[in-house]
Amino acid sequence: MAVPMEQPKKQTGCGSIGAGVLLLALVLVVLLMMLGILPNPLEPKPTATNLPVGQTNQPIAKTVIAPTQSVTPTQTRTQEPSATPTPEPTLTSTPTPTEKPMPFVIKGMPKGYPNSMLFPQYTCEQYLFIGGEVLDLREAPVYDLTIKLGGTYGGTPIDKTEVSGGVTVYGQSGFGFSLENLRIRESGLTIQLFDANGEALSALTYLSITGNCDSNLMIVNFKQVREIQP
Repeated sequence: MAVPMEQPKKQTGCGSIGAGVLLLALVLVVLLMMLGILPNPLEPKPTATNLPVGQTNQPIAKTVIAPTQSVTPTQTRTQEPSATPTPEPTLTSTPTPTEKPMPFVIKGMPKGYPNSMLFPQYTCEQYLFIGGEVLDLREAPVYDLTIKLGGTYGGTPIDKTEVSGGVTVYGQSGFGFSLENLRIRESGLTIQLFDANGEALSALTYLSITGNCDSNLMIVNFKQVREIQP
């Protein structure tokens, strides 16, 4: 008796869908393992190092010692006590007395001449002559006034006195002095006019002596320029 053969059953579409889902799941797993989200079973696992008993495999913490910064002590500035200002004494200005204008001045500049002009009987080497006359406001001779020759000549102090009108070779009110001629340059001789009471009538004037023979006669004339105040 013939056995009827079974015809193969037609596969349905569910199998294709299941295969697709499985393939997508496999691709997703591979992708997650590549991204490190899932562990890869093909990578070798690190072998644990056998440690002595009692020693654990823990990371050793390194202690980093930071260099200590030395602190320089700050120098404390000691404030010095301020000095108390000492009040300076107030200077009281004393008014200086006003010099009284002199009634007589020397007329022009004292000038030297050769002594032979008035004293030809003497040589240059013998004497140094100093003289002149005293005139008032009207160029008239003034008598009996005192003329003093002072200072130094060649280091020697000089103190001589004459009266106007005593040596008329210089004029009617003439006066004169004579010194041994040292023939040296000298600027220490002084001359001044006084009245009969010793009051100065002129300023003290220094004479310039050259020491030359052509100027060993020094002419000094006094001229009144204002009234004599009592």
